[in-house]
Amino acid sequence: MSCEIFQRLMALVYPQVSEEYRLAVESCRRKLRGLIQEKHCAPLILRLAWHSAGTYDANTKTGGPLGTIRNKGELSHAANAGLDNAVKLLQPIKEQFPILSYADFYQLAGVVAVEVTGGPSVPFHPGRIDSDEIPEEGRLPDATGGSDHLRTVFYRMGLEDKDIVALSGGHTLGRCHKERSGYEGPWTKTPLIFDNSYFKELLIGEQEGLIQLPSDKALLQDPIFSKYVHLYAKDENAFFADYAEAHLKLSELGWRRGKWCAFLCSPCVTVKIT
Repeated sequence: MSCEIFQRLMALVYPQVSEEYRLAVESCRRKLRGLIQEKHCAPLILRLAWHSAGTYDANTKTGGPLGTIRNKGELSHAANAGLDNAVKLLQPIKEQFPILSYADFYQLAGVVAVEVTGGPSVPFHPGRIDSDEIPEEGRLPDATGGSDHLRTVFYRMGLEDKDIVALSGGHTLGRCHKERSGYEGPWTKTPLIFDNSYFKELLIGEQEGLIQLPSDKALLQDPIFSKYVHLYAKDENAFFADYAEAHLKLSELGWRRGKWCAFLCSPCVTVKIT
């Protein structure tokens, strides 16, 4: 069996969850949809899910979407300024579903935040197990960084160039807050709608009332990144497809693959959450 086929088989292995757990996920999804629509908090919730997952280090197999961002130690990291509000906002719903891990809960919330604002449907597979091992500070992207910085951060996670640009398009939602990042303003004129406006505005250039960070401008300055910017500005369907794929990768960093026995008949180790 070729290495490529083996890797594809490995990618299909997900932890098993009980029927009770699966039903709780679907019920929680409905509650999250209502909360996010009522509070208009999709950008904040998406940022929480991203920052929870974006700490993953593929070399050391540490960090990632394991629910550690619920802890004060991680929330105190400079890049997570303001995310304590997201944790507090979501906690009443989490308390209704004690069976769910925080790791699953936060990533489910991120998926719902994209969907309720008009974005693509991102597949969600439950089975993450909570961890209390807080990753070291400094693993998340810096808004002042250029293309080399972006590649260093996202390659460390195991992601690639297309993923970097597609995920950057998530900035179509939300705005910067000076007290949190040092920058102020939204990226688009419709910061509560998930579409390809981020790329269109990026190609137009700086405009009054809108923001473009150094890390945004880096996408145009790099020839490989720029190719995707132009594609996504022109073709929203292409953006949605690539974003959904990149978001799925991000949300599953470091946990989804099981261990297969020598005969490849079934997983040797199966995590079953009841």
